[in-house]
Amino acid sequence: RLRSELRQSEPRPSGSVLVILLLALTLCAAEPKVPVTALAFSPDNKTLVSGGYQEVRLWDAADGKLVRKLGGLSGQVRAVAFGKDSRRLAVAAGVAGRSGTVALLDLETGAITPIEQAKDEMLAVAFSADGKWLATGGTDSTVRVWNLETKAPPLELKGHTDWISGLAFSPDGKLLATSSADKTARIWKTDTWKEAFQLPVQITEPVSGVAFATEGDLLAFAVGGPEERSVRVWRTQGAFTEIDSSRPGMRNQLMQTRPMDTGACMPLAVTFAKAQPHSRMVVGCTDKTVRLMGPGGNTIATATGHTDWVYAVAASPDGLRLASGSGDGTIKIWGPAGKLLLTLGEGATQP
Repeated sequence: RLRSELRQSEPRPSGSVLVILLLALTLCAAEPKVPVTALAFSPDNKTLVSGGYQEVRLWDAADGKLVRKLGGLSGQVRAVAFGKDSRRLAVAAGVAGRSGTVALLDLETGAITPIEQAKDEMLAVAFSADGKWLATGGTDSTVRVWNLETKAPPLELKGHTDWISGLAFSPDGKLLATSSADKTARIWKTDTWKEAFQLPVQITEPVSGVAFATEGDLLAFAVGGPEERSVRVWRTQGAFTEIDSSRPGMRNQLMQTRPMDTGACMPLAVTFAKAQPHSRMVVGCTDKTVRLMGPGGNTIATATGHTDWVYAVAASPDGLRLASGSGDGTIKIWGPAGKLLLTLGEGATQP
């Protein structure tokens, strides 16, 4: 339409007007930005992997330069996780209402090994610390645990009644935490693969992510909705001591969680970053910020710069770099105190 008006108009626009109009045409024709919905740092601290549409991107964690793109994936990448080495990556992806996949990627060769196929999106993946177990979850409310050494059929963990939104193994490998849109986080013992706890005692809103502290003594899960916006924390210590049958309220005490209100931020993702004296929580928010929070719930820093919701957060193994992925199509890398270091996008990395 604008091009037609240019041809018909008299006198003809000046060069500067033409530039403005052509820029407007370019912007109108531009495709929407692909949101960054998955992030993970490699165990060797060298690479940051981001998930987009039908591909993952490998970035140099130090300078933010794009190293490589690996395509051939199904739909939007919703979750990525490294095994115990920096070569094998698990990817959950799919197309809403149509199909979903979990695959293992060899980051050196680009080879893709399918693990699971589904009729809807796959949303979560997590490796155990020893790399033996891979947990997967999607929209069918079932968590599947794959033994990557024996290649046996997966164990199916049933209990959730809605989408699986997050998965995390404890650092010692003894626990698997799962979160769901059914408003619960659940704790499974990996020696029996039986559910041990359902958290919180009083359910409120959907749970959108779950993470263990690097010390293994805390579990954090993100809760968000009209009634509550918080990160809840559960202490793992003493949770599996023998419960005295003469004290029926003791189990409820072990299931208690502490809500840490996040105000205007509805948390969409949570992870822990190594720090002294205790690791810190990193929270991705709908108010376009990244929150750094202490284990007691105090806000250490609020990082701003994104122009859309923050869907994914990750922390480097040494805790010196934090990453956030947003609906604005960018990745931002922050220092441990929340200072912006780099912005990564389709174009050149910006300091």
